[in-house]
Amino acid sequence: MTAIEKRSELMRLLRAEFQRERASNFAMLRRIPSTSVRKFLDYFSTLDETGKNALAEALAENALVTFFPYEAKNPYQAGNAAYRKYLDEKIQMWDWKYQDVRELRMSLAVAKREPESSAGNLMTDDIRKWIESIKPVKSTEIRKVVKLALSQIIAPLTVTHNGGCWLYEGYFQGTAISVNFDFHQKYAQFDYGIPHPYQSREPGIVRIDLNYERLMGLSGRGWDCLEQANLDQSIALLKELVVHCAGFLQKLPDSDKHKARPNA
Repeated sequence: MTAIEKRSELMRLLRAEFQRERASNFAMLRRIPSTSVRKFLDYFSTLDETGKNALAEALAENALVTFFPYEAKNPYQAGNAAYRKYLDEKIQMWDWKYQDVRELRMSLAVAKREPESSAGNLMTDDIRKWIESIKPVKSTEIRKVVKLALSQIIAPLTVTHNGGCWLYEGYFQGTAISVNFDFHQKYAQFDYGIPHPYQSREPGIVRIDLNYERLMGLSGRGWDCLEQANLDQSIALLKELVVHCAGFLQKLPDSDKHKARPNA
């Protein structure tokens, strides 16, 4: 299979992935605790059918960049009108639900300290009660639940870390798998990704890990809406997303598969 044929086949798979999620009314994306994902869902719902189809195609093109960061064209840089409109308008979208947990807590503190500030003027009693009910979750607790969830699908699970970057690796259904987590995000609680066979091993070359959001062509700043009330269900979803991405990687055309465990 030539490089062009490989990218063409992968585009077919990426289009199918997005259409599957779209047909489910974005059942998996809706459960992801991410303000960036929330903005996408709300924006997509405002489009007519032509606009939705145009953006869906652009997102498949953006997903392709995850696998071919040099060969594939970023739809924004390529001048894709639907994608440019989405990103430009996404920046302008504002609502309390688009504020992450840290931002909400900071806004509440400002509103209490300075009632006449913009935060104080915008914050209704209902919003204030909602923010006050949020119980933050520490990074150590998130990592504990992540390790437990991944140990249920990856065995034996090995965990190593360097600062805020953690690596979880082992075997999933007899195939080697690694999942990278960055718990040291400035604006999010963590980001995650699975290395894939198309990544170059050369030093200095861009390598973009796969996660479910990137599979859908979405670019964001990671998971930023985790709290005590949704922690367990969110990390259970994370496990589902990792399994789905691992399954997708097995479909990649003409690639070296991850090394299988002997006698698996």
